[in-house]
Amino acid sequence: MPRAPRDLAPGPRHLWVNATGDELYFRDETDRMDWIRLLVTLLERRRWTCIAFCQLGTHLHLIVDVPDQSLAVGMKWLNAEYSRDFNARHGRNGQFVRCRYGSSRIRDGSDLLRRYLYVVLNAVMAGLCPRPEDWRWSSYATSIGLSSDFLFVDASLAIAEAGGSTDGLAAAAEARLRELLSVRVVSGV
Repeated sequence: MPRAPRDLAPGPRHLWVNATGDELYFRDETDRMDWIRLLVTLLERRRWTCIAFCQLGTHLHLIVDVPDQSLAVGMKWLNAEYSRDFNARHGRNGQFVRCRYGSSRIRDGSDLLRRYLYVVLNAVMAGLCPRPEDWRWSSYATSIGLSSDFLFVDASLAIAEAGGSTDGLAAAAEARLRELLSVRVVSGV
């Protein structure tokens, strides 16, 4: 049975990509920087806006605003280029990406803020760092003005939804983190 057609309507999207099986999507800093370089190229070529990203071990999350119907073409290019480079660099053959990519349309401002917080808190929830601004491979520290590492990221839509300031964004992240942690403690997770 063929796959269902992708929703390619313009607008903000939460995207995710996983490596095959339990394989690492990023083995080292070079892999992480190679993916970022490709992302920046894609953003420039397609005129997409990156609102947030977070690289983990086996997968990544990305929020982009796509101005046209180029989502499938852009993600196909990004996945193919990164997979080719990864396989060549690590002496690997075969499929590297588990499936094309996951995509979910962001419906409105509150949905954007909820997904933004999910993306930037992902490393904390995975136990990789105590605070989202501590994770080097996330755009969060740049978005709240603590870093200038990823200046291609424009979190202004999320910032506007959080009250129009990076302080509002940081407060929203802290509140969501407290909420998530209290659920984990109560449920014994």
